[in-house]
Amino acid sequence: MGQDADPEGRAAPAAPSGGVSLDELAWIAGHWGGDAFGGQIEEAWFSPAGRSMSGSFRLVRDGLAVMYELLLLEQDDDGEIYYRFKHVGRGWEPWEETRLEYRLTTLEGREAIFRSTAEAPPPNAPWWFTYESPTGAELIVTIHGSGGGDPTVLSMTRR
Repeated sequence: MGQDADPEGRAAPAAPSGGVSLDELAWIAGHWGGDAFGGQIEEAWFSPAGRSMSGSFRLVRDGLAVMYELLLLEQDDDGEIYYRFKHVGRGWEPWEETRLEYRLTTLEGREAIFRSTAEAPPPNAPWWFTYESPTGAELIVTIHGSGGGDPTVLSMTRR
């Protein structure tokens, strides 16, 4: 299956029109937290600088950090905005051989959609996901897995 459709056959949205600036995603910056995956999650993002935003994610279960993500939003020379990340577990053991890469395909106000640039994402990796912040005090990440099924919704509040 190509990157123009997800496992349910839905077409990918068109790329944002008219040069989107990374500054338009500044609403993601901050320290966010909530409950998910049987534990507590935290996601923190720096403000845009140098055509990038960097961040991290942590999952703590039963008092033990069990998963981390290094996160990067980056505007490349071609003007496209990419979301790149890598999962690591305890002891800094990587989950994937390479980074995961997604391209911003839609940006409407405080809602951004990112789609995988891979022909087929690795097992357990998202096919596509959305970030949205309807109130500025809440960050909602909706993850659509490569295996199909119901999406995973992470609801976090500003810390």
